[in-house]
Amino acid sequence: MCGIAGIYSFTDARLGQTVAAMTETLHHRGPDGHGYIALQAGQKRLAPASNQAENVAGRLFFGHRRLSIVDLDGSAQPLSNEDGSIWVVFNGEIYNYQDLRRDLIARGHTFKEAGDSEVLVHLWEEYQEKMLERLVGMFSIALFDTNRNTLFLSRDRYGQKPLYYWQTKSTIAFASELQALRKIPGFPKQQIDQVAAAQYFRYGYIPSPRTIYQNCRSLPAGHFLLQQQDHSQIVQYWQPRVSGDSKPITLDELQQEFDEAVRLRLMADVPLGAFLSGGIDSTLIVASMSRQLKDPVTTFTINSGNSWFDESEAATMASNHLGCNHYEEAVKPDLVAVSQRLASHYGQPFADFSSVPTYYVSRAARRRVKVALSGDGGDELFAGYERYTNSRWTKILANVPSIIRQSGAAMSHRIPGLPPGLGGRVADFLLSAGSVVQKGENLSSTFHETWRKSAFTPELLQVSQHNPDVEHFATLFSQATSRNEIERWLEVDQRMYLSDAMLVKVDIASMAASLECRSPMLDHRFAELANRLPMSAKLTQGQSKTALRQLNARYLPATIANAPKKGFSLPLGEWMRGDLKEWSHDMIFDRPSWQPFLRQEAVRQLWLEHQTKKWDHTQRLWSIVAWNLWAQAWD
Repeated sequence: MCGIAGIYSFTDARLGQTVAAMTETLHHRGPDGHGYIALQAGQKRLAPASNQAENVAGRLFFGHRRLSIVDLDGSAQPLSNEDGSIWVVFNGEIYNYQDLRRDLIARGHTFKEAGDSEVLVHLWEEYQEKMLERLVGMFSIALFDTNRNTLFLSRDRYGQKPLYYWQTKSTIAFASELQALRKIPGFPKQQIDQVAAAQYFRYGYIPSPRTIYQNCRSLPAGHFLLQQQDHSQIVQYWQPRVSGDSKPITLDELQQEFDEAVRLRLMADVPLGAFLSGGIDSTLIVASMSRQLKDPVTTFTINSGNSWFDESEAATMASNHLGCNHYEEAVKPDLVAVSQRLASHYGQPFADFSSVPTYYVSRAARRRVKVALSGDGGDELFAGYERYTNSRWTKILANVPSIIRQSGAAMSHRIPGLPPGLGGRVADFLLSAGSVVQKGENLSSTFHETWRKSAFTPELLQVSQHNPDVEHFATLFSQATSRNEIERWLEVDQRMYLSDAMLVKVDIASMAASLECRSPMLDHRFAELANRLPMSAKLTQGQSKTALRQLNARYLPATIANAPKKGFSLPLGEWMRGDLKEWSHDMIFDRPSWQPFLRQEAVRQLWLEHQTKKWDHTQRLWSIVAWNLWAQAWD
């Protein structure tokens, strides 16, 4: 696991020091080592990379920060093939690299290192961009072929590892985090992409390929980019397809593929463990690890002494049953300090506040291990979110005339006996009801259409309304092929919410603690099998993750195997009315960098309604706070 950075210049330039500055911002992603290289077009280089940036003219400049996981004493990057014609920096893990290595040796290739990085340069020699079809892993790869004067950038199928790039008339620069690109002279720090801003306040994150900066992009998951001189080509080489195949898939087949995915992710030359919440996904992973490892699995959970994200009781039950070496760490959450730290790593507005507990559990794990397995992807593969089970009701409500739903929303605040704030949640549910595609563009807790009309400035509303560039969910939904609406929703969530929100959160929060997270659920072969399962294996009588529950029942007691989903979150709405009230108010109103996009009087109304408990505006208000956290991180 690493951080990578680089610049490809269309003409000879001296950019080594710039790349060194970019790479240094990624220290947390790779505290164990660093390296640099400057390369010429058409010239092989046999000399190894240096730990100092070279002040020479060149076409390609690579920088690398290393978190050592495999081949601890070797495989330093940037790394080349045997004749120095092909060089690579990459972030991630290639889990099947030993099989690939054996095949390449049989084809006559010579290896000088023992890790997974060197496999990539030899695969390029054999297969060029088709090499991606052979990789099982998570990765962002930057490879330069001096013979062809070609830069090759690629991301893994689900986008577990990030890669951002910025292209000008004379260069293309790339990095693992946006903050690295800001080190380049002329980077458009003050030029906000209006479509991206509209997407952020709609979804709470910015879907790829856009970023908050004009003309700066995130390479989408399952894509590669070829750059030769000033010519770019971006190609999609893989995407998830949720089809509900009619061919029967047995639980034994699903178990076998899952166990293989876990087995491959146990490959490491450093201590390894797992997050354990006591929920379905993490216990299934730890159960598989326990069957495959000789020693007890090292597992981690956290508690705060409060109800929020305290899964310690369920985790203890699961760890006792599975015989784990379990570590439970009590933490005193500091939302302010952690959210400020993470904002600089995100590099753009990001409104998922569950990144804070994700950072805490990552930090706790990092004290004892360098690698942790996690259950990411289980919800998007096996329909774990309430929005899937609630879709029937939202579709029914969509047939109710808008005027009646608006009247019901207004009356919901006056229903006797409702707890404070619940009337607002009922109102949001009524106002945001619609078909699957409408719901995907109007989640209850975000700035759905009602709130966009009242809170967006006229300029942002004009950008946002009926704009296919903004409506990314609708665009992806139209591309899905299944006739089943929930299957199409799952496919969109795998392409968008999983790749651009959940995996971004996990990558940034874990790498901020210098911890590598691996996700067996996102092994593409297991995911493809899961995507062929019929909906009856995912949703049964309102219960989610049917197949995973059945697998868990083979090894765990019913109290664990059928545990209800518990969100990994925190009571932020209460805090914004209590201990964090003053800080939240100041963050929103003292330096309102959101003013070009939101109406000040509307934001004040959101604040007052939240404080009086008339409405739960937690997510909407936090998206404003997160915008200012990003802006202030880069003042």
